[in-house]
Amino acid sequence: MTLVKLKMRFIYKIILFMIALVLALAVVLGSLYYKFKDSVFGDSAIDADGYLSINYLDGKRFNLNSNRALKISITNSDNSVKYYRFLFSKVRGKGSYKLLYNNTVVTEGDLKPADEILTDYLSIDASESKTYSLEVYTDSNIKGTLGIRNTEEKLNTFADTILQNNKVKSAPTTKVGIDLAFEDEGLIKDVDDVGPSYYFRGKVENNYVSFGDMLWRIVRINGDGSVRLILDGETSSIASYWTDENKNMDYKSSNIHSFLLSWLNDNLGDLTDYIASAKFCNDIGHDEDWTFHANTRILVNNIPALSCAGTQVRSAIGLLSIDEVILAGANTKNSNKAFYLYNSDLANPWVTMTAHSGSEGSLTLFMVNTDGSLETHIVGNLNRGVRPVINLKKNIEMTGDGTINNPWTIVE
Repeated sequence: MTLVKLKMRFIYKIILFMIALVLALAVVLGSLYYKFKDSVFGDSAIDADGYLSINYLDGKRFNLNSNRALKISITNSDNSVKYYRFLFSKVRGKGSYKLLYNNTVVTEGDLKPADEILTDYLSIDASESKTYSLEVYTDSNIKGTLGIRNTEEKLNTFADTILQNNKVKSAPTTKVGIDLAFEDEGLIKDVDDVGPSYYFRGKVENNYVSFGDMLWRIVRINGDGSVRLILDGETSSIASYWTDENKNMDYKSSNIHSFLLSWLNDNLGDLTDYIASAKFCNDIGHDEDWTFHANTRILVNNIPALSCAGTQVRSAIGLLSIDEVILAGANTKNSNKAFYLYNSDLANPWVTMTAHSGSEGSLTLFMVNTDGSLETHIVGNLNRGVRPVINLKKNIEMTGDGTINNPWTIVE
């Protein structure tokens, strides 16, 4: 009887040990899950696509609950330049991405549920190696598979087409900020916060774009390769930047942003796949004495710039900065009915995204009068004309020559 009891105790202890072992294993696996659930699946994966060798240093599949950077290395073993695109497949969830090389953004965009999402075209020189950092952002959860798609020939982007059809100048003919630009000064190379940028100045006649059954004017090629357009006319309704009900001066929370989003949805809702989510310069900054930065930069020092001295906000639609207006050919003292931003059909002065002066709960903005002159003391809660600004994605192919009779149009 004693032997039976001993055996029973032994079996009982083994059962307890096994239960404890299972519980311990569950705890370990649980901790590993929480550690790696916001991660990629699998080890480094290496693919070969023609002459391109691609090393997904953090794996190809991802399932993220928070922001995460993934590393990818690409080597071109050929003796000629190669072109490729990053590919997101079987994306589930919502987020955005930003691809960086040498700490510089080369392309970025939104991620939403789709079987396939492709980035802009990229290039790699012969015998060159590049390591990218792909930053994925999400507020909830996003998962999918990352890939690289090789292509034999580069797509002729809209930016390429503009550069091929214009002689690029290193400097304008007239002095920006001081002189008016009455003549066609062409396409001028500069730099913005992302990279090389090219802006039109003066009486330009080959920067027309037909998009959404409306006529637009090209303002510039952005540093990321997208192309900035401004409506050649104005919206049918006037609007104010802020209201007594919504005194928020930050563009993304302002009344004018809500107005523009509604306009975008009503007029270009079927074409948003062509429109880039781009950075606009919301320059409403000031010092402790309420001296606004733009007032000093534009009216005192006369040094407009494409790089943003204020806050960069990302949006599908926005307004021009006062710097872009002056670079296009205006100045702070005189009217200009010759440069391309002037349109005799405009019925109202139109608002920019740049503040001139203000105080707590009030803001005056730089605006452009119907004669092409600048206005500086218009309070932002007064209704004024609105000229929407959008950015076409880098990958778009266009046909035409940019003249008013043959404007650039999208190749479907």
